Amino acid sequence: MVTTIGIRENITTLDDLKQRFNLEQTENNNFFTEWSENLPKLTEEEQLFLDKLRTRYVYHRQSGLLLEGTVNLLVISPLLQIAGFFDPPFKIKSPQLVELTINDPEEIIRGLIDILVVKNNLWILVIEAKKTSIPVLTALPQILAYMMANCQENSPTFGMVTNGDEFIFVKLDRQNNPEYDLSEPFLLLPKRNKFKDVLKILKKLGSISYPP
Repeated sequence: MVTTIGIRENITTLDDLKQRFNLEQTENNNFFTEWSENLPKLTEEEQLFLDKLRTRYVYHRQSGLLLEGTVNLLVISPLLQIAGFFDPPFKIKSPQLVELTINDPEEIIRGLIDILVVKNNLWILVIEAKKTSIPVLTALPQILAYMMANCQENSPTFGMVTNGDEFIFVKLDRQNNPEYDLSEPFLLLPKRNKFKDVLKILKKLGSISYPP
């Protein structure tokens, strides 16, 4: 008998990922350099847009916590648009049901991705927007579980997780022993506009191509 379990309820810690998928964070400092090296420059128009986006976000955030749908509306959708992910060759699939089969063939893990950006049948970004009261790292086990469902085992997968206040980028490589690493966190509430860093990384990850 095949058993189906939910990602949100059953993949809640990094230990769960290690036990179920043998997935661990790498010690290699050169594993995930895409988020910090050779980032594209932003145009003046893009910078002005991001300044307005931050002003708008801070205005609404001052009224209290923002729910997931509001974070998507105020933050995720505008960022994806200006990054070019609503246009060819990218395709948006939302929401996306994924299934993961672990070592036990009788157990299937199912979960729902909030937004999936696909380029050339490769998962470039998996974005899980959380309520702003939930720390970003709390969502890390879930987004990694979603990314493990990527059928392209010979190519890395990139992801981004945000609660609106903070962004973290993720790289997962399933070749040989599965491993992952994280970027530094990008906090939006300090004076410096971190939306600009986030957009640079999104555009960089969106430009990466791997053989089919």
